[in-house]
Amino acid sequence: MTHASETPARPILAQAEAAIRLVRMDLFPVAMPLARPMKMSGVTIRHAENLFVRLEAADGSIGWGEAASAPTMTGETLWGMTAAAELIWDALKGCDARLLGEALRRIENGIYGNPSAKSAVEMALLDLLGKARGISVGDILGTRLRDTLEPMWMLGNATPKADAAEARAKYEKGYRFFKLKVGTKAIENDIAAVLGVRDAIGPDARLCADANGGLSLVAARRLIEETRQARLFYLEQPLPAPALGDLAQLNRLGVVPIGIDEGIHSSADIEAHAARGAAAGISLKLIKLGGMIATLECAARAIELGLAINVAAKVAESSLASAAASHVAAAITNFDWGLSLTQVYLEHDPVLDSLPFADGAVPVPRGPGLGVTVDEDALRAFQVPVPR
Repeated sequence: MTHASETPARPILAQAEAAIRLVRMDLFPVAMPLARPMKMSGVTIRHAENLFVRLEAADGSIGWGEAASAPTMTGETLWGMTAAAELIWDALKGCDARLLGEALRRIENGIYGNPSAKSAVEMALLDLLGKARGISVGDILGTRLRDTLEPMWMLGNATPKADAAEARAKYEKGYRFFKLKVGTKAIENDIAAVLGVRDAIGPDARLCADANGGLSLVAARRLIEETRQARLFYLEQPLPAPALGDLAQLNRLGVVPIGIDEGIHSSADIEAHAARGAAAGISLKLIKLGGMIATLECAARAIELGLAINVAAKVAESSLASAAASHVAAAITNFDWGLSLTQVYLEHDPVLDSLPFADGAVPVPRGPGLGVTVDEDALRAFQVPVPR
């Protein structure tokens, strides 16, 4: 049995004989259409504005990384991420990728903040390193505790009826874990949506709700009290991130566990929420924490503090970033609150071997690097020009 303390804080990598010298970086800012708009508190997403990073070594090894822009979550726009990645490259170029600690230090010190840009570059670095060595990123991270993962399906429609209908359709396709966006409708309709989805998926499927900070304390209490019969697995970020005292009030009700997403950007945030009793669990995103390795470190600390964990890609990242999230989830001893993979919401996934979903699960990729192959031609079709 693996315990939380055994989750590695840093990956373990044997030294190769020949240097893997980083010589080139190419950036692909893209706007990829969603198959259908996703309504969240304060925003409706129609296109995923993501940055893809391609790293190349002198020996011909190539690695890819990806991160979604999320101005209301990380403060980064697509163009800001592109500029930040260029500054990171100035610090990283010429580095021997075998010296992973040094490469990570250069990424971190290349620019202040900008965790999404750092995550995309780190992801490309790990992908390249795995491909150069013929091993999985999961092996670089140091542990792989599971081979398949159960992803949740996200619901974000304009009406409760549409949410319930979509939930039932996805239940029939094998999904047994659902996340419903709330804080997007009148509170009466949010309550109706929770109850309607529960009726649609039956009593045994897991159902959580996510307000993205869009509820007031009064509305959140009403949602919690009036949906008791739906037995929400947890309620994610019901209030804005700074409202730790009010979040603690909701958590102390003991009706629905309170999860935190937008309020978690570092291990210090995890400590602060745990100390105030403001969270029963947290959602970890690579773009908030600066990459896969920092996410694993935060997961280890959260487990020590007794917090449940959800691992999530941002809406909507391709199978590249979803593969990275899968490797992270596979390395965490306990992520009770599930996995959100978001390539399924894209109209076209620009990866040749999209993560497959069957029998309620997706396999953790086993090939070299991240285990997926970017379709560069498809990516170029979504590329948007950088403003000058």
